[in-house]
Amino acid sequence: MIRIYGYSTFNPLKVVITAEELGLEYDYVFVDLGKRENMQEEHLARHPMGKVPVIEVDGEFLFESSAICRYLARSQGNSLYSDNLLQAGKIDQIMDTMSLHIGRWLSIFFWEELIKPKFFQQDPDPAALEEAAGFLEKQLPYLENLLSQHSFLAAGEISIADCFAYAYMTITDNTGVSLHSYPKLSAWYESMGARPAVQAAKAKVFA
Repeated sequence: MIRIYGYSTFNPLKVVITAEELGLEYDYVFVDLGKRENMQEEHLARHPMGKVPVIEVDGEFLFESSAICRYLARSQGNSLYSDNLLQAGKIDQIMDTMSLHIGRWLSIFFWEELIKPKFFQQDPDPAALEEAAGFLEKQLPYLENLLSQHSFLAAGEISIADCFAYAYMTITDNTGVSLHSYPKLSAWYESMGARPAVQAAKAKVFA
């Protein structure tokens, strides 16, 4: 049985959506970051930097959401991934683009508009939000273009790239980022959100 350690944020959601789409059995263990449970010795043994998500498999731990999603897919015969090296590379390309570019700027909105006011009683930094919005304006068309070619980000069927990207895009639900200028992306986001696996994952992570 896989154990997933997480919190009510988008990074653990990537992993739980992947697990649900794969039909895996797992236990979800809530690590309360607000109470600093992530910095206790028990959790630092799982993740040396005290972050989530982490998965436990047969007493071994694996962290970093992209690595976890790839591992889970590979453990099921490359389901949601691909046996074709080039196609797998395209899936990886989308995931890396989300982590290093689009997700980076979405995370600025998450931090400035949600985390700082809630946990630090600080106002958002307008300059940081303006910079992030500028980069998103340049980078979100990449996803719009992909979805103009096929129903999902990497092909005509769902992959871990969709699970990964959808979790990032949930940041748009509660921040100033709008998808209204991107009809294909908006339709994909709505369709992904209606999937039973995604709904089950959100209910688990955001309970």
